[in-house]
Amino acid sequence: MTAAAENEGTPGEHEASPEDERLVAGVKIDVLNMFHKGVHAPGGVFGSVDSGGRGRRFGPDTGKIDSQDLRHALDHYVVPPCQALAEKWLIDDHVVIIGGLRGSGKRAAALSMLRGRTAGPLIALSPVITPDELATRAYERDHGYLVADQVDTAKEADTDFKWAAVRDAVREAGAYLVITRTADAPEASGSVKHVFWEHLGAEVVLRAHLAEDSETLRELVELLPADCPMSDLADVAARVNAGEPLREALRYLNVASAQSVREWFEQSRTRREGLEIATLAFMTELSEREFEARLALLEAQLDAFLPLPEQEPVEGGGEPVLEQSRARRLGPGSLMKTETVIREQTAVRVLVFKDPGYRACVLAELSKRLPTPFWDAIKAWIHQLVGEGAHFDIARGLALLAETDAVEVEQSYLAPWSRGELGDEGRDTAAIVLWLMCFDEATAPVALRIVRGWAMFGSREQRLTAALALSGELAARFPTEAVRRVWKLLEQGADADAEAYVEAFAMLFATLVHETNNGAIVLGLLVRVLDDFEVRPPPLRKRELVTKAILSVLDVRGGPHYQLGICEFIRARPDRLDLVARVWAAVLRSRPHRRDAVHALLRCIDPLQPEQTRRLGEALADAMPAAELVPLRESLDVVRQRRKRSDQDALIDVLLETLQNRRNTEGPTP
Repeated sequence: MTAAAENEGTPGEHEASPEDERLVAGVKIDVLNMFHKGVHAPGGVFGSVDSGGRGRRFGPDTGKIDSQDLRHALDHYVVPPCQALAEKWLIDDHVVIIGGLRGSGKRAAALSMLRGRTAGPLIALSPVITPDELATRAYERDHGYLVADQVDTAKEADTDFKWAAVRDAVREAGAYLVITRTADAPEASGSVKHVFWEHLGAEVVLRAHLAEDSETLRELVELLPADCPMSDLADVAARVNAGEPLREALRYLNVASAQSVREWFEQSRTRREGLEIATLAFMTELSEREFEARLALLEAQLDAFLPLPEQEPVEGGGEPVLEQSRARRLGPGSLMKTETVIREQTAVRVLVFKDPGYRACVLAELSKRLPTPFWDAIKAWIHQLVGEGAHFDIARGLALLAETDAVEVEQSYLAPWSRGELGDEGRDTAAIVLWLMCFDEATAPVALRIVRGWAMFGSREQRLTAALALSGELAARFPTEAVRRVWKLLEQGADADAEAYVEAFAMLFATLVHETNNGAIVLGLLVRVLDDFEVRPPPLRKRELVTKAILSVLDVRGGPHYQLGICEFIRARPDRLDLVARVWAAVLRSRPHRRDAVHALLRCIDPLQPEQTRRLGEALADAMPAAELVPLRESLDVVRQRRKRSDQDALIDVLLETLQNRRNTEGPTP
């Protein structure tokens, strides 16, 4: 199988369009809603996730690297001194591993080195790929391959033999491979060389982007930390060059927000103030009454895990004072404010942070400053709230906390919820956390590593949670890996779980169609499975399972307007009608399923234009054996006669005419 074929299941696919890899700031990203029960998401329409103002790459992190992404990474790229050594090893061995701190520019460096060795396509591989998988996959001559921020998923230590096999496979193919790692991992191999990557200072990088004598340059150097991530420096410079005021260009980096939050924590804070800020960090946009009810629950949990010392009564004490907590909460120096929102045609005053960037900074400071009993209380409190219903805002808070302490999030929340300890509510909230982690460059590979572990080594409940998580934003970020894992779960799962896996596979298709235009990966896999059936007829159970999966894919809806995924695919990818026709023909030829397949076909053509319907009919006629065209036309005729929708008659006529013309061209049916 070629590398391109592996990326989508068919040759030449999974080439990202300019819309797929886009650099944006403060965008709204759609996420699919596939939950067992309602999700608590106060103050907004669920299904839209705010990136938090950070500008970053969205779209698939695997597959062919888009030329626009490549230009953005290499424009104004500054070569550090350590790159010469890495390039030497890449030339000699065709493989090199570079490790260093996050944000040190390793990905851009890898792309720079690969482009320096070959003018051929550059392919990004999954960050959870293992040395065994790297050694056995197919490589193509003059192609460059990148594993960015490789995550350790090994159950046993990597051996020098495995890495020697990787080096030999890449070198013999005439390809090049660069692997980046977040930390300076121990050198488990002498066969593949490791180079520690230097973090260039902010001034060096900014000088490549801005005028040498720019006053803005000098001001930025003063304001930005020396270890600011390379991608953030490039984005700030791009904003400044585009004419954005300096302070506005810096806002999305949370530099000023982090300073304000740090100063707030440096002041002596009461127990109540700490709990208030923690409550808001996990639950924003609550009315003051709702906020205080959640705060009281957290206070009760903290009293259990970290009780206050008993105090002797004070003789002659005065009357207790009724604290004006709401006024104090919003007083001078507060990080909070109230704003008015309209809910159900009623104005409601809700509590929010003065700056949206405060939220992540507050969680980071809490993680650094407060002891284990505090986090035990937070855990018990969050479990209590999620047990009452899947909670979107709590999931957002946990995803932000994962940027600082991913281990806490995984062990205290994702692991128990994935095992079903809070039922569907916990499983759904875990999936949302993982989806939201995909919007951060640091936590996206971690989310994939966690779900991969559940899918391969987890309990039954964890495998079901993995399928749910892989059907959403993880699929948009890592499409090839998601399709592979969900299909394995579907093939190997118990009969009792087949419906859940089929639904997850269909939702995965909807995600790829509506978010990344990569639905052909799913259809390509189904076509390969059907081709295998022609060579090796499967057991009845597997054929039935594949048929159910196809019918679900053809009938699934998603996206912001809840559109049929297959219809959107036909509109966006008319060049891949062959894939659509192949999978549809398979269920149309199955007499027990023909009725369902015909009804799905009619639902699909309903919103299509006549010319699109005509092309679909031609593709179906090509995919169907000549002997099956007559029964298909008869089924369509029967359905039309039973329906009383004149608006669809014209489209059915187009489809029937196309099928009839193709039949006449092919000659009489035997």
